[in-house]
Amino acid sequence: MSNFCSQSALMVCKSESIVRRLKNDYPTLSQLFTYNREGTIGFLKANGGLYGFSLSHDFNVPHTGDDNYKAWSEYRDAIERYLDKICDRVKANDPFNGGGMRSFREELKPARKVLSDEIHSKHYIKFPLWPSVNKEQESLVELDTGSSYDHGAYIILWSCVGWIKVTDRRPQHNKYIAEFSGKPDLKLLALDNDRLRTLEDTVREKGIEAGKSMVNKPRSLAWDELN
Repeated sequence: MSNFCSQSALMVCKSESIVRRLKNDYPTLSQLFTYNREGTIGFLKANGGLYGFSLSHDFNVPHTGDDNYKAWSEYRDAIERYLDKICDRVKANDPFNGGGMRSFREELKPARKVLSDEIHSKHYIKFPLWPSVNKEQESLVELDTGSSYDHGAYIILWSCVGWIKVTDRRPQHNKYIAEFSGKPDLKLLALDNDRLRTLEDTVREKGIEAGKSMVNKPRSLAWDELN
């Protein structure tokens, strides 16, 4: 099995709410997941029930202001705008819509807010005060966050793990620069409830043994990379 299947299966297993949701709403698929986690993930992705994205991108968000309080507040908004642009690229081929592209920009809005708040908060905890004039301060901070939630027809599951460098500069008395940079590991899964219901019905009709054959089928799958 590919890294996609093993990593995605681990993400799902770590989310008690997702595991519980599968068991309650999709009991046959849940049974298959218990039988062969990675194989079931591959089966869902190959059949349009799940989309997976991995971000490989150097983050760099500087923000400059002339008021210390306002500059800090606006810095958080700058982070979210930056993440918003990244989410514009979260698209994947829909195998059951003529191969057209499916976007997840709106579905990721809650995740963007949580992540921008987390980065902003981590930066503030490290450096609650601006440096003196003509001084700067920088440090590495660890990110380890993520969540799952429902949005329309989708269940969204995401994680962001890694290190970023936070920097504050004050080149003049009334000039304040806040910045973060780094390359954390950002992964996203989107489960399509409509498609999951169809797959649940299909496997239930064919029988669990036929379902096991479906998930045991070798597949070469990968994350959709967002460079």
